[in-house]
Amino acid sequence: MTTEQAADLSVLHPDRSRWNDARLAVMADVAPVAMIVCDREGVVRFWNREASRLFGWTEAEVLGRELPCLRRGDVEVWWERPGDEGTPLAAQGVRKDGSRVDVTVTPAVVERDVSGAAAGVMAVITEGRDGRRVGDGAAEQPGASEALRESEERFRLVTLAVQEAIYDYDVVTGAVWRSDSFEKISGAPKELYADASWWREHIHPDDVNNATEALEAAMRSGASTWTAEYRLRRSSGDYAVLIDHGVIVRDASGALLRVVGAASDVTEQRRLEAQVQESMIRLKAAAEELEVQNQRLESEIIERMRSEESLRARNEAIRLMSAPVVQVWDHVLALPLIGTIDDVRASRITETLLDEVVRTQARFSIMDLTGIESVDLATTKHLLDMMRAVKLLGTRGVVSGISPQIAATMTELGAETQGLVTFGTLKDALRYAIHAATRAAAAAPRAAAAIGAPGRAEGPPNWR
Repeated sequence: MTTEQAADLSVLHPDRSRWNDARLAVMADVAPVAMIVCDREGVVRFWNREASRLFGWTEAEVLGRELPCLRRGDVEVWWERPGDEGTPLAAQGVRKDGSRVDVTVTPAVVERDVSGAAAGVMAVITEGRDGRRVGDGAAEQPGASEALRESEERFRLVTLAVQEAIYDYDVVTGAVWRSDSFEKISGAPKELYADASWWREHIHPDDVNNATEALEAAMRSGASTWTAEYRLRRSSGDYAVLIDHGVIVRDASGALLRVVGAASDVTEQRRLEAQVQESMIRLKAAAEELEVQNQRLESEIIERMRSEESLRARNEAIRLMSAPVVQVWDHVLALPLIGTIDDVRASRITETLLDEVVRTQARFSIMDLTGIESVDLATTKHLLDMMRAVKLLGTRGVVSGISPQIAATMTELGAETQGLVTFGTLKDALRYAIHAATRAAAAAPRAAAAIGAPGRAEGPPNWR
């Protein structure tokens, strides 16, 4: 049946008072076009087989209920614009699965009340847009249908090109249209998410209140936009993180009509952000641990330095104890030796003694051997080497406390002991050195005056 024939069928005899005529109902039920009758409240009073095929609802599901397949605004115009009776009008229908379908609606009054006002309207509906939208002037514009098709094709291509899932939520009917991108995000086929309840049921339990309350608050407050971030359960059971931005559409009176928006899948972005955050936490923990280790190491170094300093001080004390050079008089040094003398100790004693000779400008250096436990040729040689070393600095070497064993060993060395001043006791050696140093100090000015230069005197080598 053509659109014109459907329009003819819709213009019924004005004397008929009710649509429930049996013969007419049978004819309408088997008609090849969708035929629907509604009252002024938009409640369905008749629904034929073709309407069930086109929109998906059975007669039992819609009779006595508000018309689900057309927007309220498209239905209200049947009553508000009586001049459009019998004129094909373009509209967009909603199927039971939530998908949209372009239709042409031809309305006609089939029932009037006692005042003659329209009480029931039959709509003959065919698939496709052969009519015009009320008030858009499309019928008067040449090529309007072609422009509309181009616009719809452009919109379809845009929805395929963008990654965001575009949606159109009809607040009146509760139906939701979503672009193909949403199927990629959710993993669910279109027929499952055509209703708004599916969206609420699949939001993460921790996010559902915030997301739904954000939308409801925006709709209540008169806001024109809304936004929310939430996790949506995929068909695989895991969750996608979505950022939802929507525009709230209202009519001239401010009544809610629809919410149109786009949901962006930021799952990967949030995963990377979480990884970065986790890495930052680990890095911070590592830095804190490194700081603790550095502090511990610094403490250990300080403690080690203290220990090393203490060790150096102890070694220095031992060194001084092992070679205690004492200035007993002006220009007179005494070196009392105890224990045994090996190569290492002999070298340390020699170094200490020479440093003190230079520092004090000593004229006499007394080496007391009273505390030496035992002596051999090597030890004796070390002692004699010390005396020769101080002699090179202009200092007279004096040895005291020589035991018979040391004397015998020195005798074996022969010529190496020649010129060495020796005493039996340290007391005698001190008396000699102090007396000689005093005489030398007194004689020095006279000698200097006689020759015009500083002089230096020494005591007799075998003075007692």
